[in-house]
Amino acid sequence: MSDDRLSAGRALLWLFGAALLVFLIAPIIVVVITSFNATPYLAFPPQALSLRWYRNFFQSAHWIDPALLSLRVALVAMAGATVLGSFAAIGLARGRFRGKRGLELFLVSPMVVPIVVMALGLYFLFSPLHLLGTPAALYLGHTVIATPLVMVIVLSGLRSTDPAAELAARSLGANYWRALWHVLIPAIRPAILSAAAFAFLVSFDEVVLAIFLGGPDATTLPKRMWESIRFEIDPTLTAISSLLTLLVLLILGCAELARSLQRRASRG
Repeated sequence: MSDDRLSAGRALLWLFGAALLVFLIAPIIVVVITSFNATPYLAFPPQALSLRWYRNFFQSAHWIDPALLSLRVALVAMAGATVLGSFAAIGLARGRFRGKRGLELFLVSPMVVPIVVMALGLYFLFSPLHLLGTPAALYLGHTVIATPLVMVIVLSGLRSTDPAAELAARSLGANYWRALWHVLIPAIRPAILSAAAFAFLVSFDEVVLAIFLGGPDATTLPKRMWESIRFEIDPTLTAISSLLTLLVLLILGCAELARSLQRRASRG
């Protein structure tokens, strides 16, 4: 009787998991299928299949220019956040000084503070500097919100590594920077790659900062999509959403592949 109950419980658990997965994935599937609709309005299921809205995205400067700007901003923010967040994590993990816990909480605060509050603060900070409405404001703002995420991920990787390897390198004559570059960073490279991938995605998807800090000459793709939803219903949005979903899957897949290769290399 107990085995029957156990089997029934497992079946219910699998059924619940499958239902939850369908609930989470179904909206994405609907959007992807709708993106191949040939009609000039949103319809599901599609009455006819076409790549019309994908062509409209790649052939329209109204969409492609904000997409290229989002790509540049995300790359700059990823590079800046990866460097700053990684060094901050190394300092917190390996440093010994008073107030370290308070400093860590301060550096993580951009993740805790509501994004609207962060955007408003950056707005008042950049306004006297005449940076509002320029790509520079987006570069700096996106780096600010992505750096804490990188720091948390790298810090987690650092806490799972043994500092004895660094001490051994120092005892054999390597200076701090040589031990850092040849011993510590290779050990935490998977965490750095994952952090960089998430920093890119966070920056590319951010819309609130783009609303506050952007302008006519600095409009990102998420902001353009938000404006399109407010003032019109353009089926091109479904094609863009499908492409963004594919982009996320590719980036996460590449990050996971890099981590797997790193693990195999370390084992070999």
